Amino acid sequence: MGNQFTEKMIAAAKPRSRKYYLREGRGFTLQVMPTGTKTFLYIFELDGSKGYLRLGQYPGCTLAEARRLYNVAYNSVKKGIDPREEKKAATEKQLEAAKQAVEEAKAAASAAEELGRCTFDYLLEGGIPEEFTPQTVEQLAAVWMVRFSQVNHTKRWRDTVLSCLRLHVLPAIGGEEINAIRRRHAVALIEKIAATLPGAARNAMKLCRQMFKYAYRMEWAEIQPFNEITESVPRIAPKADERHLDDDEIVRAWNEIDRSAMSLQVKRAIKLVLVTAQRPGEVTQMHREQIKGRWWTIPAEVAKNRREHRVYLTDTALNLIGDTHGYIFPSDGKSPHISPTVLSKAINRSYENTGTKTVGKEIINASKKPYFGMKPWSPQDLRRTARTNMARVGIIEEVAEEVVNHKKSGIVGIYNKYRYDKEKEVALTKWEQLLIEILKGEPEADGRPLA
Repeated sequence: MGNQFTEKMIAAAKPRSRKYYLREGRGFTLQVMPTGTKTFLYIFELDGSKGYLRLGQYPGCTLAEARRLYNVAYNSVKKGIDPREEKKAATEKQLEAAKQAVEEAKAAASAAEELGRCTFDYLLEGGIPEEFTPQTVEQLAAVWMVRFSQVNHTKRWRDTVLSCLRLHVLPAIGGEEINAIRRRHAVALIEKIAATLPGAARNAMKLCRQMFKYAYRMEWAEIQPFNEITESVPRIAPKADERHLDDDEIVRAWNEIDRSAMSLQVKRAIKLVLVTAQRPGEVTQMHREQIKGRWWTIPAEVAKNRREHRVYLTDTALNLIGDTHGYIFPSDGKSPHISPTVLSKAINRSYENTGTKTVGKEIINASKKPYFGMKPWSPQDLRRTARTNMARVGIIEEVAEEVVNHKKSGIVGIYNKYRYDKEKEVALTKWEQLLIEILKGEPEADGRPLA
């Protein structure tokens, strides 16, 4: 047996004119080539044959590593196993693992490239792959729109959501990873929008809250960053809506609408909100197919609370509806019907018709009188006015709430499915009678139909 190898001994071994071997014993050997290359070997005998196993080249393979490999091979030979076959199998396994790693890297790169193509518009137009897991906010927005909003929201709210996403949310955080969005980012986004558009900020907060709640339930998001941030953005804090028109304002609004330069369908739609006590967005989507005799059925997909709703039509309501086919309040634009925004703008930007400005084909004067010179009000305030006056004529709370189609809360909403048709007819008839009495206080209302 030779001397035990040391690092100093291995480093000191000099090349000669021919290769030579230094042996520690039991087959552990160092081969030194004329070029100076030093290689650790294990020389062994197995089944009467001599074998050579290359352990590694020095100094890339250290003495300690070579000794470890030697001990493993030595024990294999003692068990009658050829260490060269073991090394070959291990090498093949490593090559296979390396090949698999390359394939996985290619697949990951391809997946990353495909994921990069999965933009909001791409997913909306091309559909959501069955096993798709969103990574970014814009991908989450697309999945939420298709799989949740499409099923649970009205078309009107979906249109609002789509506009808000494109204008405000996606340009700001669309490219961020879902879990990168924290509460501070949510507050910053809503504050930025609220600085100029408080209404849009409220919509953005509402849709983002719903979207991240969906992501949290699907285990894509760790937190719900848009929850409970209203107090952090004072501009969007909800304010109680208390505005309703008193009798004098009802008379003034009714007659000023007639004198204004609004289109006929806008005038009729605004008045119908007051007469029926229904939401402006539901009135503007009224269609002839929804009307059977004296009953107007608002489809679930149009109603704000996703519940089909029947509305009794009084004589005044029928006069306002007229005999128009298709949509009762058609639009000249891309939409088949006018939008509730048109009603609000008509009131806010109302003009008095005095004869010197061109509006459409008519020449009138542009004497602007926002809200007809009254304290600001909206079409929704007309609905609140009707609801308030129902209490005035003795309609009980339960029936009045059914007329305006407010969602029942708690256990009542689950078990009470009574339609209240008879009670609605009485309520809206009494409200019409009161409205006629109110309008008779204005001389111009005498002797002509309310429409």
